[in-house]
Amino acid sequence: MSHATAHSTSCTLRGGAGTLAAWESVPPHGVEMRGTVLLVPGFTGSKEDFEPMLPILSAAGFRCVAYDQRGQWQSDGPDDISGYTMADFADDLVLVVDQISDHTPIHLVGYSFGGYVARAALAAHPDRFRSLTLLASGPSATSDINFAPPQLVAQLIESGGQQALWEQLRQSFAALVPPAELEFLRNRIFTTKKANMVGIMRAMEGPTDYTAALRATGLPILLAYGNSGDLWPPSVHERYAEELDARTAVYQSVGHRPDAELPARVCADLVAFWADAAHRAAR
Repeated sequence: MSHATAHSTSCTLRGGAGTLAAWESVPPHGVEMRGTVLLVPGFTGSKEDFEPMLPILSAAGFRCVAYDQRGQWQSDGPDDISGYTMADFADDLVLVVDQISDHTPIHLVGYSFGGYVARAALAAHPDRFRSLTLLASGPSATSDINFAPPQLVAQLIESGGQQALWEQLRQSFAALVPPAELEFLRNRIFTTKKANMVGIMRAMEGPTDYTAALRATGLPILLAYGNSGDLWPPSVHERYAEELDARTAVYQSVGHRPDAELPARVCADLVAFWADAAHRAAR
């Protein structure tokens, strides 16, 4: 979990607060290039969350870039929570797009909190994107999420730091991953800046509804989620998809990590969605 896959290379990108650590995965020799994809991780996450998906997507013809957001894992970030607003995260995303693509729109994938950042960036710069996929990422972090209110999580981290958060998450992680990966998850949380985690929680408390702006772009949108144990109930995802006029991909008996639990299935759905988006753009 701590190194790039055989088909990926480590690289660095420029962010608004320093260097952003990233992986780039390109199609193998002889495979036609079908587009560029940017994948954005969520709270306590990193580029490694997409490790199972990158070689599959590249084999299908897509150049993929995944990065650690500011203050996450191996990326630079400020020590003050004031440097972790939603605008800061979204501006970083757009900076990354500027570096990995010319003026050709890209496919954007946001996982969980990464979906919040993706929505904000796309709403502000719709011309830079070909499509949007919200992976296990619901419409709200306060009224309809099966998780502690962001304000309480922020207070926990402020008072007890990474250790307090790890104590809250360790048991659920241990039930899902082998010991080696559990150690990676622990190291990642303790390496990620405290200000990043508090800042994300505070950003999620603010206005996060970009529904009207996203619909106005006319871009294809996919909501992909598990129907068992996700942070948002299926009914919330269904309602959100209807509001966005979005396509859905639903994974049976899967929780908040469809990217890790069913990577081949998720990638197949993404490739089909992107093919339709390309066809739509060409008309």
